[in-house]
Amino acid sequence: QTILMNGPYINIFSRCYYKATYYMQEGEAILCSTKGKRVLFYLFSLVFLVIIYSVLSNPQVTNAQLILYIYHNIIEDPSMLVGTSETVRMFSICLCLKNEHNKGNDDTDLKVRQWIAGIIDGGGNFHISKKGYVELSVVMEPRDIACLYKLKQRYGGSVKATSHAKAIRFRLHHMAGIQQVIKDVNGLILNPVRLLQFKKVCQLYNIDIIPSLELKYDSAYLSGLFDTDGSVYYNKQSMQIFITVTQKGRELLDILVPVYGGTVRSSNKNATAFKWTVSQKNEVISLINNYFHWNNCVSAKNKKFGMVKQFYYLSSIGALKAPDHSVLGRSFLSFVERWEATNNLDN
Repeated sequence: QTILMNGPYINIFSRCYYKATYYMQEGEAILCSTKGKRVLFYLFSLVFLVIIYSVLSNPQVTNAQLILYIYHNIIEDPSMLVGTSETVRMFSICLCLKNEHNKGNDDTDLKVRQWIAGIIDGGGNFHISKKGYVELSVVMEPRDIACLYKLKQRYGGSVKATSHAKAIRFRLHHMAGIQQVIKDVNGLILNPVRLLQFKKVCQLYNIDIIPSLELKYDSAYLSGLFDTDGSVYYNKQSMQIFITVTQKGRELLDILVPVYGGTVRSSNKNATAFKWTVSQKNEVISLINNYFHWNNCVSAKNKKFGMVKQFYYLSSIGALKAPDHSVLGRSFLSFVERWEATNNLDN
């Protein structure tokens, strides 16, 4: 024990060994006067060690965070537990860690599923063939191919360029993948058009449809919808940044307004397309800081969010209206080059 703790090969395993030995010695001294509880103490000590082993044997990042929690709160100062029932303390700590671990995984997976629902509502399509085969397809710009590979990693399927090579399509048609998609987004689909398609697929597989949940501000749904149908652009004359989402119908966009602000207007004279727009500076900054900072987009559009504040700064010092050959004018031209570079696939 002394060699392990004081030698050059100190590591988490030696710490765990020390911790187990400490509890065995201190726990025995505390509980030896209580008949019948010694066996219970050793049992909970064994449970404690098993949980540590299961954490250490799992390479996931979330488990690494648990190890740090154990290290800082228990192993670094084991005497903090002395004075009360050691078995009760250990058991409570293990349960808390397990609950936090599961809670983190559940929250992360929910965010992923919300993002997927937004992707499907924006650029997806469910199709049932005459023979009863179901296919899910999602079409996006080539620069946003990372979004489609994220779907492929979760469900399988294929990612290929369309025939005219101006877009990339994710295609999924095997039953296991389709059923997993249904399980993931059931209750999260908000687009009326996509919801109608989704209901037909659920009926085909005899799956109960969960009513669509109310959209909450912290839902990752908007980031997925923005990845497919969103845009960030600036207007030099009005010195404004615009965050927009475009749809053929306005029903889905009307859901965004009471949650995220902005307005919905027709984007053409024939009212065949509609656009949700956030353009007020305070609303734009708030949306970036309070939403997209915590619900990152996967598409290349996410890079523009990091440049919005610089645009407002250049506007405030007059760079947008300065002559191109001036110092301020050149600083804005440099900004424009970097802004345009985010549109390129290789950046």
